[in-house]
Amino acid sequence: MNSNKIALLTYSTKPRGGVAHTLSLAESMTALGQEVHVYALATGKEFFRDVDVPHTLIPCPDTAYSTMDEKIKSYIEIYTEYLKSMTDEYDLFHAEDCISANALFNLRNMGLINSYVRTIHHVDDFTSPSLIECQLKSIVEPDYIIAVSKFWEKDLRNSYSLSPVVINNGVSTSNFAKITESKEKSKHKFNLSEDKVLLSIGGIEPRKNTLTTLKAYAIARSELKEKGENLVWLIGGGETLFDYRDYRDEFFSEVDSLGLELDKDIFVLGNVPEDKMPSLYNAADIFAFPSIKEGWGLVVLESMAAGVPVIASGVEPMTEYLIDEENALLISPMDYQDLAQKISLLLSNSDLQKHFIKKGLSTAKMYSWQNAARKHIEFYNQILNQDSKLKVVGND
Repeated sequence: MNSNKIALLTYSTKPRGGVAHTLSLAESMTALGQEVHVYALATGKEFFRDVDVPHTLIPCPDTAYSTMDEKIKSYIEIYTEYLKSMTDEYDLFHAEDCISANALFNLRNMGLINSYVRTIHHVDDFTSPSLIECQLKSIVEPDYIIAVSKFWEKDLRNSYSLSPVVINNGVSTSNFAKITESKEKSKHKFNLSEDKVLLSIGGIEPRKNTLTTLKAYAIARSELKEKGENLVWLIGGGETLFDYRDYRDEFFSEVDSLGLELDKDIFVLGNVPEDKMPSLYNAADIFAFPSIKEGWGLVVLESMAAGVPVIASGVEPMTEYLIDEENALLISPMDYQDLAQKISLLLSNSDLQKHFIKKGLSTAKMYSWQNAARKHIEFYNQILNQDSKLKVVGND
């Protein structure tokens, strides 16, 4: 297997799916003999977890931009300027998001690189003109496209006449195989007692459909209360580049109107340190993920790897690895009553829980970062071997 020098680019150091993908992929490719260097924009913060590969955090002022358009333009310019002097150090540049992809587009226009790769995790429905332009350029301009699922490969082919290669995400099953503490001990770490625990990862935002989970939680909590049991809801993660203030305001207003209390019924944890994530998953009795749109749904596989029964949206691409009533319970994303019913069903049926735990563990084992890394390296080698014009300037 050829050893290539790869620059792998992401837009942030925060615990978002694309950033987690970047780090795990970089580490796995390095373990297979590639020379990978990760670049990320950073406002003075390290990555959300320890990183076992060479990496550079590009200084990005923590500025209060007046508009999102101004922010995106600035981020692309900062990324572009920083990478200008790095173009002769790598065989290939690979962007994992629209901001870094736009920076590489600029470098190609300057004649500093001949080609670049972009992984598209999903296509967002932006309203900001700069984000719409940023995303469109990052889709149609790259020389090579990777999609993380068959669903997005089909969407990119039909909507943009592209021909992406499909390379699925992996999941670090070894991180969760190390869990040895009891569920009770894990719950205690999050100041919970004998409560039943519903877990969601992804923060409070429209794409994660948090309001639907809230309505379902309120119903399921009430049903359990009648049986003398208590159900709490933990919400982890949520740092993002985008401003979901209006949606968050609506969420907290609905919490009040439902008679629920923060830090008693609902715990908004924000970003949980990486070393505590196995305990967070282990503290959960059920993982709820009625997301409206996903690139792959990595946290679903993480939940399965941690032995947590999953209730998720029955939408592509998650149906590429989830089968209703086989390894998960699937719902229509906006059907909060069905979600509530399935939460109550799982919590009241230990045999059903054991079934989904067993099937979930088997599913998670089918997806490894090592396999994903091997497929990336094979793809890189195809690119680099096609024609000398595909090589980065300075490596002829």
